[in-house]
Amino acid sequence: MMTDEQQNQQRLFAAFTPATATDWEQKARKDLRDTPLDSLTWHTYEGIDIKPYYAKEDIADLPFVKQKPGDFPFLRGNKNGNNSWLNIQQIKVKDDGKEAIAKAADALQRGADGIHFIIMQPDVFDISQLVHSIDLGKHSVSYTLHNHPKAFLERLYAQLEQEQVSHRNLKGFVNFDPMTSKGGLTKEERHEIVEVLDLTKDSREFYGVSVCGANFSSIGASVTQEIAYTISAAVAYVDKLTSAGEPLESVLRNMQFYMASGTNYFFEIAKLRAVRLLWSTVVEAYQTAPALAAHLRIHSATSSWYQTTLDPYVNMLRTTTEAMAAVMAGCDSLTVTPFDSTFKTSDEFSERIARNVSIILREESYLDKAIDPAAGSYYLESLTNELAQKAWSLFNEVEALGGFEDAYDGGFILGSITEVSRRKFRNIATGRDVLVGTNKYPNPKESISFDPEELIQSADFDTTRAAYPTEVMRMATELHLRKRKRRPKAIVALIGDAEQRQVNATFAQEFFSCAGFETEKRQFSSVEEASDQLTNSSAEVVVVSSSEAAYINEFGPRLRNHHAKPTIILADDPLHMKEEMMANGYDEFIFEDCDMKTLLEAVQKRLAQDEENNN
Repeated sequence: MMTDEQQNQQRLFAAFTPATATDWEQKARKDLRDTPLDSLTWHTYEGIDIKPYYAKEDIADLPFVKQKPGDFPFLRGNKNGNNSWLNIQQIKVKDDGKEAIAKAADALQRGADGIHFIIMQPDVFDISQLVHSIDLGKHSVSYTLHNHPKAFLERLYAQLEQEQVSHRNLKGFVNFDPMTSKGGLTKEERHEIVEVLDLTKDSREFYGVSVCGANFSSIGASVTQEIAYTISAAVAYVDKLTSAGEPLESVLRNMQFYMASGTNYFFEIAKLRAVRLLWSTVVEAYQTAPALAAHLRIHSATSSWYQTTLDPYVNMLRTTTEAMAAVMAGCDSLTVTPFDSTFKTSDEFSERIARNVSIILREESYLDKAIDPAAGSYYLESLTNELAQKAWSLFNEVEALGGFEDAYDGGFILGSITEVSRRKFRNIATGRDVLVGTNKYPNPKESISFDPEELIQSADFDTTRAAYPTEVMRMATELHLRKRKRRPKAIVALIGDAEQRQVNATFAQEFFSCAGFETEKRQFSSVEEASDQLTNSSAEVVVVSSSEAAYINEFGPRLRNHHAKPTIILADDPLHMKEEMMANGYDEFIFEDCDMKTLLEAVQKRLAQDEENNN
């Protein structure tokens, strides 16, 4: 007798012939015609090659694909019933925090489930005002503290006792993480965290140890690096704190991961699944109860790495997809960053928009209804496995170097992240990786409301973001516009008819458009015509794109007499002829994979000299 499942399968699929991976491959090759199937493979920063399609065979041997939510190794999380998460609004605290506390109380009335205070001066924070304004037994309230977490929590617990509020009902976390922020713990810091764990041991929903993987992603780490180094830092905390006398179970129960969620949608979903899978392996290695792995709490925040200052409303779209990925992956709480946070103190409007992203995902998109919807996806299950394998291999490499602190001190961790971030910066500069509104599809009518010079010099301006190099160029352009009442101009001179000439010219024009220049493309039949017409043109930059070597050699010397002395750039790779080309009048070169940093510096120097000459 057939089961109901078998009957349903027979009724629904009997008319269809089963298709194997080979069948799909043959169909794809036929549809692609002359395009090789391998050309569609995506080579990622994680060293994972993503195939054009995935099939049932790709997950046939994976041991975890049949696991249910709440089952070891907790890849699918430990939630029961629904995929609920807390909507946490982040608030930066100045001075005694009274203004921030009032804002927090208001946010909790407007849809926030909890608050995350970034406290710069914990010793002057008005804890009495906090306890009187917010029900700490009802709402999740967390604290990022850069120093002295023990003293801050002692004040908090003393105030709770004075007000006869039970500390057992506290919810939230303390984010004090010297390990990931600077590579290790001093004896004093270790003692502080042990004291924090002792204080919070009876507050079952208040987590005393946060491991901030966002510190790696915010400087350009790959997803694999973020996973591996976060787990490695967590292991370092466990070893340090247990060596100081803290019970292993206490450390594991009171530890949470603070992860960033980026724009690489499917990778971000797979990331949290891989984190839980590997954490269960670590807990097993400590020979403690496997169920302790289920206590791992994951707080997600939208990534600072992808936030842009230019065309900032696009950040709303970025953070929405980032938030979706974190929610689909089963984060326990989520912070969405306001779209304008890169260049000013966020206002009530931008904070409300950020808060409502999470509310819409829950109330209107119903993403709280299904636990781990990625389960069973051929691609996502395969990607989870690949990320876990790569991250575990990197984790073991760090352990072989002596663990997180030794690997950090020896330069391995930051060095490996820098290597990846440089590739990312290069790909953004050349347009291979797209930041919409910044290095691709800029808004030519965008009006910048802030002072560019003041922003660049501000200590709060995040220089580690992906968009930063492009933004600095744009800021220099904006300053030129404000001081001279016109945008700097770049003329792209096309000489000849070769196809590659058009490609180089288009790339150059797009680059300078994104940098805020007024751009113009002109066609010339000869070097003589080009140099004659451009000699008296008003342009800060002249780019020559030519199909003939003779044109390249002749154009620079002819333009040396230009009255405005523009920066002359060759839209081609000079190869071994760089010195010769520069001797012939060229200042820089622009082509795919060129040194964009050097090019930007040359153009910025030219604009700065222009300003000096006109002052």
